[in-house]
Amino acid sequence: MPLTLFKSVRSAVTLLAACLLLPLAAHSAHASSWGSPQTVNSWNTINGRWTPNNELETYTPNCVWYDGGTLMIKTYKAADGTYYSGRVESKALYGYGTYSFTANMPSGQGLLPAVWAAYLNPWLPEFDAAEIVGQNPNTVFQTLHDQNNAQTQYSKNNSSGWTNAFHTYSFTWWPDHVDFAVDGTITGSKPYTTPAGTGMHFIVDTAVGGDWPGNPNASTWATTDGARYLKVSSITYTPYYP
Repeated sequence: MPLTLFKSVRSAVTLLAACLLLPLAAHSAHASSWGSPQTVNSWNTINGRWTPNNELETYTPNCVWYDGGTLMIKTYKAADGTYYSGRVESKALYGYGTYSFTANMPSGQGLLPAVWAAYLNPWLPEFDAAEIVGQNPNTVFQTLHDQNNAQTQYSKNNSSGWTNAFHTYSFTWWPDHVDFAVDGTITGSKPYTTPAGTGMHFIVDTAVGGDWPGNPNASTWATTDGARYLKVSSITYTPYYP
């Protein structure tokens, strides 16, 4: 091949390669579209008996408080047999971005501690940053429920257990997909587009009994004070602006 023709072909290939890389570079340039992390600490505290999924708990504001900067959710069985627990839902709705919870989840037969988010009005969609079945502390579940309640679930195992220690559970909601993570490691990614106008409330609670964890028993309350605690030391929202 003549040298001049070789140079011309090489230049064309270089130009084509540069053009092909442009969309990739543009796609990866997310950093400039992120806002500053915001602490979430303004809550509606639920009060009353909760029956979805055949759950047994009665939520009460008496089971919710802050210890320094840590949100505390207490769960126990009263002398009259009532199961009391706590549940909070953020007053504000939030959009695209990272929803992060640094939480110490309780163990115990029949408990289902969870840190998650949902639209609430209507209920779906719902993104669960973490749910742990109390008698199975070695597995954390992360689930996307779409607006029709079709579910995509990811799980991550830990031979040392996830409960009674702080871990960071999060998901990042993008316009076209949702990424789930535990302690900063991606556990699953689901393509998903929400209906226009959708927002999410942060939610923290411990459910008692029901279809998934089953009923508690005497071992559930075999602690020093007969109670279990869900502790969340950090709840943050980092907005993403598409």
